[in-house]
Amino acid sequence: MSKPNVWMRWCAPIVLGLGLVTGCGAGPEPAPEELPVARVEQGVTTCTGPTGAICRFVTPTEAGTPGSGNYLDPHVVIRPTVPTKAELVVFLPGTGGKPENSLSGNYADANHSIYASASSKGYRVIGLTYQNSPAIGMLCGSDDACFLPTRRTLVTGDVQSGSAVTTMNREDAIIPRLTRLLVYLRDTGDPTGGWGSFLMNPSCIPLLCRLNPAKVIISGHSQGGGHAGVIGKDYAVRRVVMLASPCDALGNPGPAASWTLPPFTTPTGADTYRGLIARGQTSTGYTLDLCDPDAPRHWAPERMNAQWSRITSSTGLCPTDPHACVIRDAQFFTEWQNLWP
Repeated sequence: MSKPNVWMRWCAPIVLGLGLVTGCGAGPEPAPEELPVARVEQGVTTCTGPTGAICRFVTPTEAGTPGSGNYLDPHVVIRPTVPTKAELVVFLPGTGGKPENSLSGNYADANHSIYASASSKGYRVIGLTYQNSPAIGMLCGSDDACFLPTRRTLVTGDVQSGSAVTTMNREDAIIPRLTRLLVYLRDTGDPTGGWGSFLMNPSCIPLLCRLNPAKVIISGHSQGGGHAGVIGKDYAVRRVVMLASPCDALGNPGPAASWTLPPFTTPTGADTYRGLIARGQTSTGYTLDLCDPDAPRHWAPERMNAQWSRITSSTGLCPTDPHACVIRDAQFFTEWQNLWP
């Protein structure tokens, strides 16, 4: 399977719907900057986020990427009052998931969400809405040659040979939406928030702005975690974090899909690839995640060589829904914090 062509590079202009190039350099890390406490621009919708951080909802339409009109739930944008980390944490929800669903809920309040686990360490965080339905397994079944080009299509917006997604609006894809959102935040939504620092040229002209992959920690749950893995395979990011993912397998049960075999642009290993999966415990036995044992197979030493954990819990959401528990239940807060460098 070949890598994306030149029109699918991380550092390509977003006028092409793109944003990532293999091997883009980060340059020297800037010192943490103290930012104004609460400059929320007119028209920006605030949300209830972690204490000590500003939380915003920004719709894809507001950011300039309405796309097909089918994926318009708001992005979640969280900025600590005083960011202390130079990297950006990006979270990709799973199939049909919305970024706002992970802000708080019955099992985690806003100060103990997966977003708060990153912002409390000083990271700016984006929960990104993108084309995340149907499930990759439904699209590809047990066709090993389908998984990688399908995921690359959804990441970049350029339809790849062999992809089960045969038509795609680039503005629904991950990289174009993330790039345009950063430009919007820099110019309009939060101009004092330092969002331009995640672009190759912080003062770039909007249509020529490019993401800086070395400044991105890409994370995701289920389908989103698989896309994070593909981004790590194709581009040099700071870290890949996968929650209950990837699930790509040739049957159920069946061997793991081959795309997680080397080569990888982001080098494999414990510092660059992290995985977390949950298992519920009841009085009659265990409740397995629907991606277990597939995800641990992808994290194996001969593949991503990830540092990973399988947590067994008899409390909270885990006994009934371990797949959701791993991103929705505050009992994992410390585990989540350990995922971020």
